[in-house]
Amino acid sequence: MPSDDTLESLKGKSSCTVCGCIEKEGSIRCQECGTFHSGIHLEEREAPPPNATPEREIIDPSLYSLSDNHAIPEENFEESEEISAWDGGSTDFSMSDEEELPVSKIDPDELELPMPETLSE
Repeated sequence: MPSDDTLESLKGKSSCTVCGCIEKEGSIRCQECGTFHSGIHLEEREAPPPNATPEREIIDPSLYSLSDNHAIPEENFEESEEISAWDGGSTDFSMSDEEELPVSKIDPDELELPMPETLSE
């Protein structure tokens, strides 16, 4: 015989602490709001000691001044010999040797225009 106790349906369920959604007990993440209820997804790592400061490279601000009394500092960057081929774009970044005059400097009398077509006779 089925039980008439409506609270029986909530057995094994819990509510989300953020939105109150009722979900299966022990679930890692709320299906409604996405809040994580478990630390299982977090990476375990040790906290740095409170008095530890990260080591920083000493930078001489005069190296970056506008004065020409200092040499330009050498900087090293990670380089890669790999070349990626890009497909699918329609932008053309190639440089042509021909220099085009601005529209304001073009003489209309020097333009080579095609002959007009006769559409009806």
